[in-house]
Amino acid sequence: MMNPQKEYELGAEAFLTGDAAAGAEHLRHAAFAGHPEAQNQLARIYFSQLKQRSDLADLEAAAQGGDHVALFVLAMSFIDGKLVDKDTDKAMAALRLAAQQGNVMARAMLGD
Repeated sequence: MMNPQKEYELGAEAFLTGDAAAGAEHLRHAAFAGHPEAQNQLARIYFSQLKQRSDLADLEAAAQGGDHVALFVLAMSFIDGKLVDKDTDKAMAALRLAAQQGNVMARAMLGD
């Protein structure tokens, strides 16, 4: 596997050239390796794609599959009430789990 910074740079380059699929894949690799900005960008992509209830089910499946960025976005959905009822308890549980799995944004929100 490439280093996280290089994956992030390749992802940014792919997006600039119009290859969103490759860009997202590189961002995913960088994010899972702990690159903070890649986690942030991937979370923004995930959150922007939440348009209907079925999108939330896809996000939940990804979170259950170990995608800590999806878990973070799920927590944000519970905080914001996006496609779900606001639920602070579920949001906190998701944030804690995301932080344990290496999500730097969740850690920052929890003050870790």
